[in-house]
This record gives sequence, C-alpha cells and structure tokens, in this order.
Amino acid sequence: MESTHTKIRTTSIHKAFYENGAHLSALAGVDFHASDREFVSIIGPSGCGKSTLLNIIAGLDQPDAGSVELYGATTAQRLGSVGYMQQKDLLMPWRSVLDNCILGLEIQGVPRGEARTRARALLAPFGLEGFEGYLPHALSGGMRQRAAFLRTVLLDHDVVLLDEPFGALDALTRSHMQSWLLGLREDLKKTIVLVTHDVDEAVLLSDRVYVLTASPGTVRTVAEVKLPKPRSMEMVGDSAFVKLKLELLSALGSLGSRVR
Repeated sequence: MESTHTKIRTTSIHKAFYENGAHLSALAGVDFHASDREFVSIIGPSGCGKSTLLNIIAGLDQPDAGSVELYGATTAQRLGSVGYMQQKDLLMPWRSVLDNCILGLEIQGVPRGEARTRARALLAPFGLEGFEGYLPHALSGGMRQRAAFLRTVLLDHDVVLLDEPFGALDALTRSHMQSWLLGLREDLKKTIVLVTHDVDEAVLLSDRVYVLTASPGTVRTVAEVKLPKPRSMEMVGDSAFVKLKLELLSALGSLGSRVR
C-alpha cells in the first residue's frame, strides 16, 4: 500500500532509444513508488529497463512520456537530488579511501577538513576504520563497495538508488555484503531502491519487490515482503521466505529470464 509519505513516484513512464536507426523501447508504462524509509527492490530479465528507470529517477535521463515525482514534487530538474551508487565502485586510484569517500562532498563545496570529519564518523559502521589511508588497489572488492556506498551516503540525500552494487562480487563476498547491509539499513533511515538480479537479495532486504517484464519493461507484479524484522541471513531457509522466493522465480520464469 502506498504511503502518504511517498518519496518517489513514477506514473506511466515510457522510454525508447534509437541505435543505428532502430527504435528500441526500454520502458512501456512503468508505475512505481517508494515511501519514506522503505527498501524497494526491482528485478527482471536483462535489458528490461531497470537501470534506465533508475537513471530517469536520478535525473540522468528524461522519460519520453509519463511523470516522475520526487519528495512530493514533479520536476525535470532531479539531478543531484538523490544518492546513486552503480555497480562499479568508480573509486579514484590515486586517492585514499578517506579522500574517495569525501569526493561528493568536495564537489558540493564542503571544505575538505569538514568533509573528512563527517566521513571519519562513519568509517566504523561501514567497516572501513583503520583503512582510511589505503589506496583502492589494496582493498578487497567488498571494502571497495563499502567505500563507494559511504561516499553515496555522505551526500545525505533521503533517497538512495543502488544499481546492482554487489553484482560483480564473488558469491561469498556478496553474502557478506548483504549481511552487512541488513545490519546497516535500519540505521540509515533512508528510502532505498535496489536493482538486482539476485532474488534472495531482493527478498531478504526489501519491504516490496517489483518484477519487470522483458523489454519493453513494464510492471508484471509487485510483492509485499512481510517477513519479520530485524532480518538475518538465516531466514533464507524459512518457509515464508522460500514461498515468496518461489513466487518471484515463477514470475521471472514465465518471462524466460535467467536468475541466480
């Protein structure tokens, strides 16, 4: 059910691209919403427009038709209004962990000393305390992703978009990152939208899960995740978890998608 404190709402979003003269429809009438402090995941087959939808919400792209509402207002000027973390960590190799984390704040004009003070206060919960002077090449994949996530969170937007942030990690590291985010999500007090191909990840972390159809993407189903909180990795074997996972896999299977 949609809250009166809706942070994001898209209505009948359509988007197409043209490549080599060919018309490629990416999204066809997507309705989506995420409320205050809600964690919402989007899953669907590759190429169904999940990342395109995030780009539109973030203001990196504009829809061909439909509307996007952020923080209760409809505007085309959304760029810089949300935090956005993509799959690649995009850390600068010549900057330390600490200075990578404060890059967004520096771009906003925050003095470096103040930015570093803000970042240091969050190093421990992000598992980076003691590593602030390291260069990115010395970090594990999981630590690099945590540094990129901290950089995103430091911008202090109420809405954070995550585009497969753990997709490039090995299975064990990914599991550790999911467990870490489980422990952190309640403390962040933000509205989070996650694009993922991992059904377990979507169910474990989310309040709701959207399933998009194959391209052009539209919403096939929306599943409410009513598992108790706080959640833990051990819940993946619970009957309620397995039942919802199978429902989502069935929806994805009927689309001919491959999931993991």
